[in-house]
Amino acid sequence: MFSLCDARGLNGCRMRILVLPVMVMFLLEVAGCGQSALNPNMQNTFLDSHDLVVMTDKMAAAIASDPVIAQITLHRPMTIVLTALKNKTDQIIPRNEGDIFLHRLRALLTAHQSLRRRFIFVLNMATYQRLAAQQQTRSLQLGPNASRLQPGYALQATFYSDNKVAPEYRSAYYLCTFFLTDIHTGQIVWEGSYETKKAVHSGFLD
Repeated sequence: MFSLCDARGLNGCRMRILVLPVMVMFLLEVAGCGQSALNPNMQNTFLDSHDLVVMTDKMAAAIASDPVIAQITLHRPMTIVLTALKNKTDQIIPRNEGDIFLHRLRALLTAHQSLRRRFIFVLNMATYQRLAAQQQTRSLQLGPNASRLQPGYALQATFYSDNKVAPEYRSAYYLCTFFLTDIHTGQIVWEGSYETKKAVHSGFLD
């Protein structure tokens, strides 16, 4: 039986989400990265919903097709817990909007039965205990600790940016990294990144 992860990040967020069919996901270009371009219609240099979709599609395809991950999941699924996004950019990303990047990636990795046999996502302990308190039940009723699935891997993301500001020009380069870490050994078993550069002229500066 599969455990469900906390989907708060998929609800109530202002970004519109499109979970692509699994067949489309495997046709994505894994090796590409975000393009650097000066868009005359761009009004700011922030990450947006387009970046959300492109980067999570890319990360999901990369994880699903990675040979090391394939070897790990050959005989049993990876049990994964999500961690909060680490935002080291100059862009303010509220917690619920930061969560959506990892939660959309989770949704893509569980979009099909063949993927759910390889990847299981579980609640972190704090959310599990909070759910028990909200339901006014003992943790035993949600599943005894002995039988509760324990995460073996953590899916993490850290975003960085390098901003340049001139009197008539502003640009921002973003590096968005995602990685799966073995909780027991601390080894990073997979890592991927999305890069993009955004630029605007003074007429559009926010």
